[in-house]
Amino acid sequence: MDTLRLETLSFKPKDPATAGREKAAEVANTFEQLFVRSLVSSMRASAAMGGEGGMFGSGPGSDTYSDWFDENVAKQVSSSGRVGIAEAVLADIERHHQITPQPAKPTKVAQWRPLDEKPELKGGFDDRR
Repeated sequence: MDTLRLETLSFKPKDPATAGREKAAEVANTFEQLFVRSLVSSMRASAAMGGEGGMFGSGPGSDTYSDWFDENVAKQVSSSGRVGIAEAVLADIERHHQITPQPAKPTKVAQWRPLDEKPELKGGFDDRR
């Protein structure tokens, strides 16, 4: 018997292209988080080379705390969106036509101004909004 998935029970079913893009974004974000966790773990381990047991000592439970620390720091760093690995993975998947490209964001349209109106300068840059 075929089981129903939660997505099919939704009032607003997703088209396959959107569902595929969301799944790819989820996988890319998970990859980025695992990569950052590996970096944080290596960084923490290299700090422990002084022989004192590292940030959490060498007592019982220190490995639990260090794993928890690595996981949470990786989650925070990757959720900030500043690492860019997930975006690069998604762009690569798009380039290989495995998911449909995201629609382009609309660009800002220039506004008409009278010639005698002087723009206000903000912070040394000409921001003509």
